[in-house]
Amino acid sequence: MKVRYFATLATLAVGVLMGVQAHATVLGFDDLDAKGKLASIGANNPYGGLTWDKNWFLGVTTVGGYDNGAHSGSNFVNNGFSVKSVAVSSSAGFDFAGAWFAAPDINGTRATSINISAYDAANQLIGTTGDVGITNSMAFVAARFDDVARLVITRDKGFFVMDDFTLADTALPEPGGLFALGLGLVGWMGRRRAA
Repeated sequence: MKVRYFATLATLAVGVLMGVQAHATVLGFDDLDAKGKLASIGANNPYGGLTWDKNWFLGVTTVGGYDNGAHSGSNFVNNGFSVKSVAVSSSAGFDFAGAWFAAPDINGTRATSINISAYDAANQLIGTTGDVGITNSMAFVAARFDDVARLVITRDKGFFVMDDFTLADTALPEPGGLFALGLGLVGWMGRRRAA
């Protein structure tokens, strides 16, 4: 009896876990017009519900030295050379999962590391990735920070490129998972009546 009861509860738990999946919103910048050059993304604010500071530049892989700038599609963003840090902010707050980074193939100074720091609405540090090395190959830098008011990306030197900026959404139940949950409940109720 107890074995069947626990087996039914295990089936129910599996149904619930199968029904909950994490979703993400990916900002790939490909819906913006880079006009074949590097141009401030600030003209597109807000983009993706976020405010991008004036030192972010939108680019396209046809710009010389930036053929490796995009992880997907052809557009990307990169940092302005004269600033050490660039920021993304939102008064509503957002959950940040990570983004793809690389050092561009330009002849000038290229970044060798970046650091992502997240701050809440009270300007308190939520967390940081610490220094993460980057190369001329795209790599995903994961950083799960929730309820971010301001995200600051700092480079050691020179330029970096970023693409597929990923926002983590709340986990939502899938219809199949809800069906499995309902089936588990019916089975559990049936076994209780039989006992």
